[in-house]
Amino acid sequence: MTFNKNDTNSALRIALTITFCMLIGKLANFNSPVYFALYPTLLMTKGRQFSWSGIAAMFLPTFIAASAALIVNNLFYNHPFIIWSISLFFFDFMRRRANTPAKLNQLLMPTFNWILIIIFAQHTDMNMPMRIHEILLAMIITAVVAKTMIWLFPVTQKQPPFTPMPTFNISYQHRFITLSLLGISVAFLMVVNLISAVFCLVPVIAAATQISRANYIKTVKLRFITQIGGCMIALIFSVIIMGHQTIIPYYAFILGGLIFTLAMMMSTSNGPERDIHADTILATVLPIQLYLGNNTLNLNSTFLRSWELAVTLGILFLIHFLCSTKRT
Repeated sequence: MTFNKNDTNSALRIALTITFCMLIGKLANFNSPVYFALYPTLLMTKGRQFSWSGIAAMFLPTFIAASAALIVNNLFYNHPFIIWSISLFFFDFMRRRANTPAKLNQLLMPTFNWILIIIFAQHTDMNMPMRIHEILLAMIITAVVAKTMIWLFPVTQKQPPFTPMPTFNISYQHRFITLSLLGISVAFLMVVNLISAVFCLVPVIAAATQISRANYIKTVKLRFITQIGGCMIALIFSVIIMGHQTIIPYYAFILGGLIFTLAMMMSTSNGPERDIHADTILATVLPIQLYLGNNTLNLNSTFLRSWELAVTLGILFLIHFLCSTKRT
């Protein structure tokens, strides 16, 4: 494996953006610091356009979806079936529009944030308008920090030859599969108060929106590696930081070093390997930001998250196995 200046600068901008945003989320005492890990990680690992307009185009659909979900919940708070039905219309709208690989990737965050707002509003007493406010702040702070790091660590990229993006034919079967998996998942979480399992819907959304069976099972297998692996890395990080999480320089150094290592592996990879490292970064920083407190490690919460992810992905694999057996 060889490193060059571009790879190093790319890894530095990823690591420093995510680290600074996570520290801001922790030190500023936000009610939902997880957004300060979620948005910078997605921007720096999945983003392609880092102009102001490109960043806005990436974040705006997510903010609109979260705001619309809050409005729907406030209007029909005492009628969960109506909320669920409107959610199905939203999922179908997003699925019908996702007829290219780029749009398929852009579908994930608006859909997940819609679900997040709906479930948290149903089962918690959190101030949801303040949560929307923190989402907006997280997006703005992420954009400013990212632009600063991109300016400090420029990367010279060769313009690839233009190739037309393939389009998919979204059939009724694709829409039915998406609505079935997401509809059942959301209905379960609306009935059962299992807040910790909400983040398990990220791989469900990714799998439910695939265009073929082969892509579906490939997504499930890769998510098992990255999601469970990310939780294990977060556990090791928690053990290393044990007793010193209140020492901010030490915490920042270990966290930044961890993210830089994963980012360097991502920067020097291509194709599926790059996606694996990108998903691993996200799966690692989320439990760290969610569960690692000033006085507690919450290792049990990280273990619970990995168990819930394993069960969720196991159910997705079982569905594929049963459908494949029936077809044969």
